[in-house]
Amino acid sequence: MLGESFRRVHPDAAFFIVVIDHPLKVRLRQEAEPELVPIVDIDFGAEGFQHMAVAYNVTEFATAIKPFALRHFLADFECVLYIDPDVEIYAPLDPIVEATVEHGISLTPHCLQPIARDGAEPSEIGIMAAGIFNLGYIGVARQGSAFVEWWAERLRRDSIVDPANHLFTDQRWIDISVPIFRPYIEASPAYNVAYWNLDQRPIERRDGVYFVGDEPLRFFHFSGYEPDKPHWISRHQPSTPRVRLSDHPVLAQLFDEYGARVLAVADTEDSNLEYGWAQAFPGLELTAPIRRAFRDDLLLADAGQGEMPPSPFNPGGTEPFLQWLSSSPPHAGTAIPRYLTDIWTTRPDVRIRMPGAASGDLRRIRTWAVGLGGADEQNIALLGWRPEAEQRFDLVHTIADVTRHGVNLVGYLQAELGVGEAARLTESALRRAGVGVATVSLHRTVSRQEHPHPVDSQQRYDTVLMAVNADQFRQTTEDLGRPFFEGRYTIGQWFWELDEFPDEFRAAFDCVDEVWAASRFVRDAIAQQTPAHVVVTHQPLPFATPIVDHRVTRADFGLDDGFMFLFCFDMMSVLERKNPLGLVEAYRSAFSAGDGTRLVLKTMNGARNAEGLELLRWAARGRSDIVVIDEVFTQARTANLMNATDCYTSLHRSEGLGLTMAEALLLGKPVIATGYSGNMDFMSDATAHLVRWTPGTVTQRGGPYRQGARWAEPDLQHAATLMRAVANDPEASKKMCERAQRQLLDQYSPERCGQAMLHRLEHIWSRPT
Repeated sequence: MLGESFRRVHPDAAFFIVVIDHPLKVRLRQEAEPELVPIVDIDFGAEGFQHMAVAYNVTEFATAIKPFALRHFLADFECVLYIDPDVEIYAPLDPIVEATVEHGISLTPHCLQPIARDGAEPSEIGIMAAGIFNLGYIGVARQGSAFVEWWAERLRRDSIVDPANHLFTDQRWIDISVPIFRPYIEASPAYNVAYWNLDQRPIERRDGVYFVGDEPLRFFHFSGYEPDKPHWISRHQPSTPRVRLSDHPVLAQLFDEYGARVLAVADTEDSNLEYGWAQAFPGLELTAPIRRAFRDDLLLADAGQGEMPPSPFNPGGTEPFLQWLSSSPPHAGTAIPRYLTDIWTTRPDVRIRMPGAASGDLRRIRTWAVGLGGADEQNIALLGWRPEAEQRFDLVHTIADVTRHGVNLVGYLQAELGVGEAARLTESALRRAGVGVATVSLHRTVSRQEHPHPVDSQQRYDTVLMAVNADQFRQTTEDLGRPFFEGRYTIGQWFWELDEFPDEFRAAFDCVDEVWAASRFVRDAIAQQTPAHVVVTHQPLPFATPIVDHRVTRADFGLDDGFMFLFCFDMMSVLERKNPLGLVEAYRSAFSAGDGTRLVLKTMNGARNAEGLELLRWAARGRSDIVVIDEVFTQARTANLMNATDCYTSLHRSEGLGLTMAEALLLGKPVIATGYSGNMDFMSDATAHLVRWTPGTVTQRGGPYRQGARWAEPDLQHAATLMRAVANDPEASKKMCERAQRQLLDQYSPERCGQAMLHRLEHIWSRPT
């Protein structure tokens, strides 16, 4: 694609593609595609490229060969431009070519104006870490040959990504080259436009031509763009982008056009070809620690302090490389062989179980490598045992005089997240039933912890109830320490959102005597995996009617008086499961922009899932009646927003419980919801508008859930029909809302749920100690 766009504006110029791997494949295609140049045609000197291919990963290697390739082509051409493959040429490059010939070198800076210090990306620090100039473009003429030689010498060993040591592939070296070689620095904003400078270079379209200011766009760098995510500018901006496609229709058109061209060629034979230097030989992955160990030995050899390590890519290099892998580094201070050092470095569980290995006692690590290690690690499965080889998070709590009849409640009591609210509701029910409660609040979460819930941080009772999900349970027990649980009956209050409980959570059963599930759906999922010694019971949570201030109106949220649908969720939940995109699609199908309705999507933690938030905004683009609010509200402000709505809607694929749906029903709001999973404990056709669904499966983007696991696919057209019906005749839902309120107030009151918990606890307390 780069070649097509380049030839379109420079039909008389030569264009070549240097392919950094699979040289035999490239050679076989050269006759039909003479622009392809295999890496073996590039002169890397006596050492060749084979050591670089081991020391560097694909990004590092691809950037390291630039000066060698430039030198190769300068033998035949007066001026050579290197351009990244994810660049599209839109207008002739003659001005920068002329400047390159005059000055010998030409560069394009990342930015030409000060970067806003607004907390968005990219930041000044990020640009300084990557380098002042973007090496997706560099131009060199013959008079710049001295620079090319200087650059090649440095990139042979030091083209690594290591910001802590001021290295970032080929780019940081260019920063110090500027005062030495005095290149031409392009000051036009029309070159190398990309995500890092889009806020400074707004793009317009006039008569079918893209412009940056008064100049035609010369080339655009689509760095990090993935066409299967058309809403997201670059994967290199994982959190807070300064520019969003949903806000810029012309920019969105530019990306859409490019993405369509990429997808049109994406299914070619070589598009999914594995990187040729990813493995030393079939099955033996060159992991990051192995590559770094190899580079370390190269540097020692250059300094005369060791022998050159053997590359498996040289003829006859496989066995010498295996011997090198199986020996320990001479200056490492450890007897662990290199291929196990990789695992030793990254697996704290291995280090803990085999403390003597570092000092030379390899018996345990040998046994592990021959046995279980092969099941865990691909390289061990391949190599076995080569005969050549022979933190804690403290919580503040005190232990008071222990009595029997009460509960030590452990949970995220001050955190603003669902499992924290579950712990608070559990405490209210227990206290309403007269159960003594001592509280310990956990803080191992990235969620905001500003809920004003009092805790006493004491351990008074011989029953521990931990409102902590199974995936965090073992870690939390380690944080609290063994004495916290000794001689006590431990209950886990667990949530899970699918109808099958993951095998990887089974270890949490070793930490509990009993599990409480807040819905029958969760109980049934957990019960499938529960070992015989653990009891699983259904213990419903109380639902409290949110406290609202009736003086608060929609105007306080910047909203008008049209019929309003609301959905509240956390961006740190799995977006595919919560399914706000399905809700947007159903709403768009049900209503036009001028119908007088409004959909409000209230979320939080968007900064922690910026791509998901932009995906949501992208889905809502062009519709001012779809409002996305990404903000952490207090519990009272959320209640006031819910009270201001006309209908709460959740087209979830699965829910463990569905607390916000229950809260909306308690406020007398009609609820449209998928008729599946935990919410069906308190919903029926008599109390809610249930959306039909068909069985679905978790996709690869299903977050923590197993691909292929079951969940629901709500019928979006049925949802749209229900939304139209509720909006057109709000009075028709009034009796349904009254039934729902009565049912919830009766069956899910703190008193009733508390009595159920007390009944279960009395059974536990009646057992022999």
